Amino acid sequence: MNVTFLDWHHLTGPALQALDRERTIVLVSCSPLEVHGPHLPLFADIRQGEGLLERAVERLAELRNEKLTCVRLPWVWMATDVLPHVGSIHFEPSTVARVVEELGASLGRQGFKHVWIGNFHGGPRHILALEMGAVRAWKKTGVGMISVFSLLVARLTGGSSDLASLLGGIGGITREDLKGDSHGGLVETAMLLHLAGSHVDAAYDKLPPRSLELELEARGDAPLQKGEKATVPELVRGFPLKARYFERETYAGAPARATADVGRQYLDRIAIEAASALNEVYSGTRSPGDCHSPLWPLRHVMMSTTVGKIFDRFARTRPPPV
Repeated sequence: MNVTFLDWHHLTGPALQALDRERTIVLVSCSPLEVHGPHLPLFADIRQGEGLLERAVERLAELRNEKLTCVRLPWVWMATDVLPHVGSIHFEPSTVARVVEELGASLGRQGFKHVWIGNFHGGPRHILALEMGAVRAWKKTGVGMISVFSLLVARLTGGSSDLASLLGGIGGITREDLKGDSHGGLVETAMLLHLAGSHVDAAYDKLPPRSLELELEARGDAPLQKGEKATVPELVRGFPLKARYFERETYAGAPARATADVGRQYLDRIAIEAASALNEVYSGTRSPGDCHSPLWPLRHVMMSTTVGKIFDRFARTRPPPV
């Protein structure tokens, strides 16, 4: 393997000092502890974010035919826009952005040039919080801090969490099978079976298909997304609808069809796309300031405290008091 993975917390000060900080890549996953159906562990997004980041770096090393050194920081288990169910832990968007900014700035002052954030949580304000924190750290210190998830949604889905167009056909599972698969469904169950199978409840194969898209279709309502990729108006329309759906449900998709082998293939397919985008960043042809999701133009509105309070009240993204 052309990648050396080191764990930050296992290294000594001199060992870190000896690293080539111009070339070393610092990896950190920032995703929530959040309910994902009755069958997946609460660290689902964290483990997927970390797994995808590591696999993407392996693919990047193959693409560049170059040996890479990566240092993994411990998980940062924080996010906003989590499902409003017991077990999900919510942080304000400003808190997430501030932590990411300070983390990146600290690494930048130490001379590290590449800091890549892993994430597999599609909450819109979480995506923006990661981007805002990364950009602020970059502007402060010149550190190349980016959110890999934002690169991916811009490249693959136009901002939505729907991966059907990319993953359809793998393992005999069609795009139609993946309709509405956005949280704790077939994709995430398959990936967790591959990455952390011992933590997946065996009863996952008894769960029926369920999603907002299937509900809208059954009612004859307009779909959330008309084309291959979501437009910003479609994304905005979908936020409150999905929030209300997840007040009642804890997953969306068809987890019963998942297998570990399909999860391995999904992870590889997404990692190939991530590696292609990351190669542009690592080689310097894409600026850290040009790694945004399609939500970026809405950042000032969506991340404002006033709009956030209205959004929380309307969409009820926080758990009600017990």
